[in-house]
Amino acid sequence: MITYEDYSVADPDALETPSMLLFQDTMDDNIRSVCDLVGGGQNLIAHVKTHKSEAVVRKQVEQGITGFKCATLKELEMVLLAGARKAILSYPQCQEIKIERFCDLVVSYPDAWVASIVSSPFHLKVLETVATRREQSLGVMLDLDAGMHRTGIGFGPGAAELYRQINAHPYLQAFGFHLYDGHDNFKDVQERQAKAQRNIELLQEFQKQIESEKIPVPCVVAGGSWSFPYYARTHGMYGSPGTFIYWDAGYTRDMPDMPFRCAALVLTQVVDRYPDVGSITTDLGCKGISSDLLLEERATLLGHDNAKMVWQSEEHAMFQIEGELPAVGDYLLAVPGHICPTTIRYPGIHVIDTAGEVVDYYLHTARDRQ
Repeated sequence: MITYEDYSVADPDALETPSMLLFQDTMDDNIRSVCDLVGGGQNLIAHVKTHKSEAVVRKQVEQGITGFKCATLKELEMVLLAGARKAILSYPQCQEIKIERFCDLVVSYPDAWVASIVSSPFHLKVLETVATRREQSLGVMLDLDAGMHRTGIGFGPGAAELYRQINAHPYLQAFGFHLYDGHDNFKDVQERQAKAQRNIELLQEFQKQIESEKIPVPCVVAGGSWSFPYYARTHGMYGSPGTFIYWDAGYTRDMPDMPFRCAALVLTQVVDRYPDVGSITTDLGCKGISSDLLLEERATLLGHDNAKMVWQSEEHAMFQIEGELPAVGDYLLAVPGHICPTTIRYPGIHVIDTAGEVVDYYLHTARDRQ
């Protein structure tokens, strides 16, 4: 058995490393905590990009979170199958072939509220073309840019006109606004709240303008893991967290005020050691953990707080460690610096109970984009 505080794995020899592990009770606590934070799961439209698992969606549905946001059609299919009542495809679609699949999903789940997003006339034209050809009604949200300049249209006359065009089309239904503010990643809580409040005011002003023209704005969803509570606690809005479900080392460091704990870790093993230079080599290569961060931020080794990743290849990760080095063959638990792109490196995740036993295996249902 390997143990660190309340993380334990009873039989690591039974798992091929590197393996992704989900500590069940910690994840359940995270779901309860997010609901408590915003006054109930009904105020959330949670993103599924972090876990990509139908089983995890069902866990959230059981605790009252029935609205979900998706980046891919595979994720959208997954949440609808798992019982989503609201689902947003929050990635602008530029291909008719993808809109055809979107339409098929809308038809297959007639009781669910399903929306796509647009932020340019091109997006709208693709939706219009397919909806008209199929004579099928589609829900459409306006994607608003809060200053990130990734997707979305800025507040102003152009945004208002695009929303009017959505509403005027015979096969499109105006379903409201979507806004993502992922660039507003303030570590200071007061700064974080102030920026979210400004976005809330912009959304409310814009909604008031549109509704004054007798055009409906039935749904406003905004925010991400940094800011979701402020939107979720605002009347008439939903907050959209994602990473809360698993959490990671990056958010733990930058947002210690949040009530979440890391639920998804990676089991790795020491494959070689070099006492003369104070380093070990593990099997935690970039195929086993996300490599989008700086080297020293990619993984935290539990029980070795001073360990720093100094080199990484596809299959290897070298750590510099002060003091006694782990032995060759030792198992270690690594907390990913960025959990979301770590998930897609594994076909599924081993579920661990409080005794450290493997009790289930959750497939990463939406791991593939298609």
